[in-house]
Amino acid sequence: MNKRLLELIRISNTVGQDTSLVQGGGGNTSVKTDDAKYMYIKASGTALKNMNSKRGWRRLKTAAVQDIFADKSLPKMDVSSRELEVVNRLLRTCEDDVSGKVRPSVESPMHVVLDKCVIHLHAIAAQAYTSAKNGKSEVLKLFKDEQFPPLWVPYANPGFELGHKVFRLVDGYVKKHGRKPSVLFMQKHGVLVASQSADGALELVRKVISRCLAGLGQSEPASRLSATKEQIENCKHNITKALFEKTGRKTNVGFCLNRTVKQFLAAGHPWQMLRAGALTPDEMGFVDSPILWLKNCKYQTVAEKVRTALSKNQALPNSFLVKDIGLFVAAEPALASAVRDIVVASLFIRRNAHNMGGINALSSGQRDFIKNWEAEKFRVQLAANGG
Repeated sequence: MNKRLLELIRISNTVGQDTSLVQGGGGNTSVKTDDAKYMYIKASGTALKNMNSKRGWRRLKTAAVQDIFADKSLPKMDVSSRELEVVNRLLRTCEDDVSGKVRPSVESPMHVVLDKCVIHLHAIAAQAYTSAKNGKSEVLKLFKDEQFPPLWVPYANPGFELGHKVFRLVDGYVKKHGRKPSVLFMQKHGVLVASQSADGALELVRKVISRCLAGLGQSEPASRLSATKEQIENCKHNITKALFEKTGRKTNVGFCLNRTVKQFLAAGHPWQMLRAGALTPDEMGFVDSPILWLKNCKYQTVAEKVRTALSKNQALPNSFLVKDIGLFVAAEPALASAVRDIVVASLFIRRNAHNMGGINALSSGQRDFIKNWEAEKFRVQLAANGG
């Protein structure tokens, strides 16, 4: 097996095991060959932790990927047509023995302009900054001692727009600093590190996350909240009943009460931090409907909250945060763990972004793009089918 592919699998499996770094099928990785002719990159919608020699990656011709940026007709196309065109062009850049229509990451164009080994993470410690109103200034303060500071990337819609923005900003960074950036903080998209070696990239991940956590300060001690088995089962029953009333189907409901959930419930006015709406494309794609706050878990309360959400043309709720009890997630078994991990990540990000000048959630226009983005629907459907 190619040595660079082995490196891709190693860095992917290493970061993919940690849900504080990536959740579900989120995040992506790449490694270029020594001659830079090819780039091995994670396949769209697959989980980093599941990548192996047989699945979860594609090999692209780097020059062909770079040509996507050279085509001046793409920015002029309507959004839907352009995004599908980019997906098809990326497929045509593939040169490997992978069977089936396994797509390379839609962020391949962003990877191709950076150093040899690239790791893009939806790390909660970094996203606390990228989803905060004062995030950019806090990041610059956090890394003020670095000779080559991180590159801050203002929000762009995922896909071609984000890749094109990174392409331009990296070019500007090189002109200013004489080298490519090693760390990029991308507003509402997470953090990206790039290095000339796999070990160097992993070390950068550890360094950046450690510094981000230190900048967030000492976390408040988790409350001693503990729900009884009877309370948990009662909530599950009432949520299942309320959802059945709307769908006619019995939905699997899981429960979570970890340190992050306890800290969020113990914070002042937790319901206010939920009002901001989805924070990231992943949350928009997998959670879709707002995380519902319940003062109690009586059937009437749950049913009314569900009815209200649907009356606002929101998707069927799948995440319920119950005061003094914990988090409940209603989802099909194949998606349940991804939804739970993304919601728990969102709670951590919201609490810390709130303490950093306020939460900067996705705008209505940004949410509409993701809702209609074919690539996101593809990722979610792939996860629902077991990846």
